Amino acid sequence: MNQLKKYKISPKKRLGQNFLLDEEIQENIISFCEFTQDDSVVEIGAGLGALTTKLAPKVKEVFAVELDTQLADLLKRRIVQHENVHVMNHDILSLDVSRFTRNNNERLKILGNIPYNISSPLIFKLLESSVFLSMAVLMFQKEVADRIVARPGTKSYGVLSVFCQVNAAVSRELVVPQYHFYPQPKVNSAIVKFVFFKTPLMDIKDERVFRRIVKTAFAQRRKTLKNTLKNSLGFDIPFEKVLRALKKCEIDPQRRGETLNLNEFRELSNYLSE
Repeated sequence: MNQLKKYKISPKKRLGQNFLLDEEIQENIISFCEFTQDDSVVEIGAGLGALTTKLAPKVKEVFAVELDTQLADLLKRRIVQHENVHVMNHDILSLDVSRFTRNNNERLKILGNIPYNISSPLIFKLLESSVFLSMAVLMFQKEVADRIVARPGTKSYGVLSVFCQVNAAVSRELVVPQYHFYPQPKVNSAIVKFVFFKTPLMDIKDERVFRRIVKTAFAQRRKTLKNTLKNSLGFDIPFEKVLRALKKCEIDPQRRGETLNLNEFRELSNYLSE
């Protein structure tokens, strides 16, 4: 709060700015990342450098991405004194994550407090770039965090859960009450840790088919698999083959998509990919 007053900063609602004030939680975020001196880190939404200045001495290099031009300028001119920090005034959604790697073997770590309005597109962007990532520690609104780590058969389990858990080991590390931010958001937040797999968790024959089946299964949550896959799959696959696939995979057609686990989605998509 003192820095906001010092630099006469007013949080911008259109950018979803909610500044984390609690230094203990800032330290927790950094500790969850398990940093070493060999790590290159991308910080999403560097803000006034609360995390940036703490993590810079612990790692090889920091790419501090900040969309707000005023904040990025302050970081460059007055706040960041570490030579290994590169402040970038960019929208993270428009950046190619691979540009931050120095060689083909390097895998990055990501951290940041993520505005609600970019949570889903950012997650899917990182999943598409997971070959370049080793870990991400990100703070989301608690509802989004719950969806990421949700298990089959629960209300929060959905497309986001499946796609995240196929690409990474995910865990909810800490719930952060709203009063730790300025301005206070209307809901609590939570920190989620992603440890990305070096090799695919599952042998998925056709990613396109897998993604379509998962999305279709959750498109109409109240309907059975038999009805959702019959009406909405969108592939040139005879419905008789869909029924054979369900039988072959020992999946009851009367089940709902939200009850399928990762392995069942994989088996079903692999059979339909043949």
